[in-house]
Amino acid sequence: MKKHLVFIGDSLTEWYDWQERFPAYRVMNLGISGETVEELLDRRDMLRDRIDAPDVLFLMTGINNILSERNDIPVPYRELVRNLTTWFKGAKVVVQSLLPVDMPWISNDTIRTINYSLSHIAIEHDAEYLDVYSHFVDENGKPRPGLLSDDGVHLASKGYEVWAKAVEEYLRGKMTNAG
Repeated sequence: MKKHLVFIGDSLTEWYDWQERFPAYRVMNLGISGETVEELLDRRDMLRDRIDAPDVLFLMTGINNILSERNDIPVPYRELVRNLTTWFKGAKVVVQSLLPVDMPWISNDTIRTINYSLSHIAIEHDAEYLDVYSHFVDENGKPRPGLLSDDGVHLASKGYEVWAKAVEEYLRGKMTNAG
């Protein structure tokens, strides 16, 4: 039986064909464009009802909060991770870092600070943390050219390749050890 991967998040998650990228797995994409952390938290009961026997849940959400200059996402994020790790005890819950943006009013320092909080939330709740952010920035901390789309937030095809490769490396390391 194929291992079951679930991707949860906003448009960054929704707009990629994870099943096509990972054909050896059974994939569920539960991304919703425009969704904030709080809105995702509001649909957590639907998530619990829809997700059946996951092996790995990948979570990336929060960029819509930051775009609205609402950076206080650790509290609802913590609740969401607590729920997922409690409901799906046999699964690995993977908190993925937020990605950098190229927007004049948003500092990537803010995103790095939030990612630091997310890494600690993962530790608190016995989840895993996957740093995707570092794959998207150069040695000066600037977004690498060609990975973000023209809007400075969404991903270009190359950006999705980079993200999917980070997920693939995680799976290769974790799933081969898990059997």
